[in-house]
Amino acid sequence: MPRWLRITLITSGSLLVLVIILWFVLALVVRGRKAEILAEITSQLSERISGNLEIQDMEPSLIRSFPNISVTLKNVSLKDSLYATHKHALLDVEEVYVKVNTFALLRKKVDIREVSLKDGKIFLYTDGSGYTNTYLLKGKQPAKPATGKSPTIRRIIMENMKFTMENHIKLKLFNFDIRNLRAEMDFDGSGWQAKVNLETFINDLQFNTTKGSYAKQKLLKADIGVQFTRENKTLRIPQQDFRFDGQPVKIGGEFNFSQQPALFAININGNQLPFRFATSLVTPNIATKLDSIDFEKPIDVTAIIRGRMKFRDTPYVKVNWAVKDNVLDGKALRLEVVNFTGEFFNEVQPGLGHNNANSRLSIRQFSALYDSIPIKADTIRVINLEHPVLTGRFKSSFPLTRLTNAISPELFRFTAGQALVDLDYAGTWNQKDTIPGYLRGTIQLKDGAFTYVPRNQAFHTCHATLDFAGEDLYFRNISLQSGSSSVQMEGSMKNILNLYFAAPDKVQIEWSVRSPLININEFQTFFTKRQKKVTVQQARKNKQKTSRVMKQLEVVLEQCSVNMDMTVEKIRYKNFNAGNVKANLRMDQQGIALSNGALQAAGGHMNLNGNIRHNGNDEKFTVKADIRQVQVDQLFQGFGNFGQDGVTAKNIRGVFSATANVTGNMKDDATVKPHTMYGTVAFTLNKGALVNFEPLMNVGKFVFRKRDMSNITFEKIQNTLDIKGNKIYIHPMLIASSVLNVEIEGVYGIPKGTDIKLRVPLRNPKKDELVTDGEELDKRRKSGIVINLHAVDGEDGKVKLKLGKGDKGE
Repeated sequence: MPRWLRITLITSGSLLVLVIILWFVLALVVRGRKAEILAEITSQLSERISGNLEIQDMEPSLIRSFPNISVTLKNVSLKDSLYATHKHALLDVEEVYVKVNTFALLRKKVDIREVSLKDGKIFLYTDGSGYTNTYLLKGKQPAKPATGKSPTIRRIIMENMKFTMENHIKLKLFNFDIRNLRAEMDFDGSGWQAKVNLETFINDLQFNTTKGSYAKQKLLKADIGVQFTRENKTLRIPQQDFRFDGQPVKIGGEFNFSQQPALFAININGNQLPFRFATSLVTPNIATKLDSIDFEKPIDVTAIIRGRMKFRDTPYVKVNWAVKDNVLDGKALRLEVVNFTGEFFNEVQPGLGHNNANSRLSIRQFSALYDSIPIKADTIRVINLEHPVLTGRFKSSFPLTRLTNAISPELFRFTAGQALVDLDYAGTWNQKDTIPGYLRGTIQLKDGAFTYVPRNQAFHTCHATLDFAGEDLYFRNISLQSGSSSVQMEGSMKNILNLYFAAPDKVQIEWSVRSPLININEFQTFFTKRQKKVTVQQARKNKQKTSRVMKQLEVVLEQCSVNMDMTVEKIRYKNFNAGNVKANLRMDQQGIALSNGALQAAGGHMNLNGNIRHNGNDEKFTVKADIRQVQVDQLFQGFGNFGQDGVTAKNIRGVFSATANVTGNMKDDATVKPHTMYGTVAFTLNKGALVNFEPLMNVGKFVFRKRDMSNITFEKIQNTLDIKGNKIYIHPMLIASSVLNVEIEGVYGIPKGTDIKLRVPLRNPKKDELVTDGEELDKRRKSGIVINLHAVDGEDGKVKLKLGKGDKGE
């Protein structure tokens, strides 16, 4: 072995042995002065606090801090004078590790350099009367001025410590489970600096217990630096990463204690924060205002908070954010390709305080796609967050075909056209709020074509302007065609903003309709209930996809009432044609009501009132008609012989007037259900004729072979018919015709049940054509031979005539 190496090893070994010997000497000193050191430590700690400090035991920790000397204090507690009342010890720790200055021990001094707390609690308590145990931390006034350099604790470590600060007066509650904390202090003439490594679980961070906790149930990790300048009494925290559940958020701040109350300013910068995570960091009263929306991609957020550290002093808050190419999901609302910037601050009017009522939320340069429909808004604002009001101007231009999915394929199916939207809205932010709003602007539809799916009704060549004027909606310059029908319309919906969601059944739509032609045959589906042909799965899918506004549109259309004032040049229904039609039509959930209907048809005119009511699977109708001077054959032909085949348009001629009050049921194709009509018809037929009327032609085969029974004319027939299902009851009636006089009474059955009695004098009426005296004419009619006939159902289903009165036994 070289000589220099041997000398080096001997020297190093000697030094090591010397250090170990000195260390053992110090250890013996510590053990020998255990009581004195414990008393000195207690004394130094007691100089900083006031109260009952108890240390149960002390054990040297020689190896843990080698070559320094350290001690471990067991079961350390610090209690205030009212501990027996509130049971909250300010400090209660199972193990306190204290590292002391070795050379100070040689001078019989204890200089504490490091304190480590493990497995315990720190509880700062203030009750409702204002009493607090924090007075223990104010320290005591020294009996004599201190000489020399004051001892300083340069390192503080905590492990598995529970920290609580509860203040009942200021409504504050902070509760942390400190898993690990390491603070390294560096003192100089200008102040101090610290490096802090922290891992803590936030149970409560409540600056106001009435509003809830920030960052509740979050694990906070941070490696931060802190600076304090003694000259201006400023504590500065440079902006650094704080990780909440692993999500980094840059936080920095400054606290100025040179004046009271102290000033503070905090800067927060969160890049690419998941939206739901961001809302989980704020209090529940803020988060609940945002729980109806979410963003698929992270957003960028910055915030400035500044104010005074004073009770009930709300700080100034300003938050900015940026959203780019994101997707917004709301309650039944989904917006794609969302872009905007925004800000929130709580001092709109200087001097009116930092509060919800003086706050504003602004969104600028907003653009998005709603189911491929572009939406743009320069500025959207929500003011007065105590009673939020949203304002904004929204614009869009798009093909109408994109509305099909946006509204609902089960409601409207658009196939052509263009839409232009320019709307200025101010109203409620929350659907539960009752603040009245307004909507101003227009929606224009050009060259549209669509199908109204619940009625399977197609429209084309559609033009319309929807004019929103505050709370009301006006329909202007509307024109559309369906088949051969075309209409021009003006209309309104009053108080739509207040009733649209709250009371759709109270919404009333007023229409003024003008048309050169309406072919009712093309609108038969409107006479029956609206049909929804959609599977349950598809309905659920559409419900999840469709916005709340659009879903409500179908509810409104289903439950609202429609009043329609109509003026139509021509109307067609089946074989019925009418002109100069005027009527008022009302449609609601119960059905359709027609009032003050007036029209010209069949050479005369009619006044109509009636309704169609939904009754289970049936559509029940009621008609009250006043008919004057119409051609009876045209009338019968137009109304399909009124659902019977006894007397048809081919059999009858004359000028007809009547009053009718009839009810019945309709089929889905708007035709009358057989045997469902009930009511009365009081009629007068002048200058009439029965042409090829089979029952009377059968009579002619037996007794009037020389008379023309195929064309029987008469001056006037008047009677009242009672219609009861499948039977028409004929009151006693005299038919004085050109061929014979017939007295008729009985029941006509449809198709069965006919029981009509006919009394037919054989005297030829032509012999009495010159008789003008009524009594004489009646006497002649009854003179001579009279044949009694009985009309009944035949086996072949046709009406047969039999001789006799039809009484029993005949």
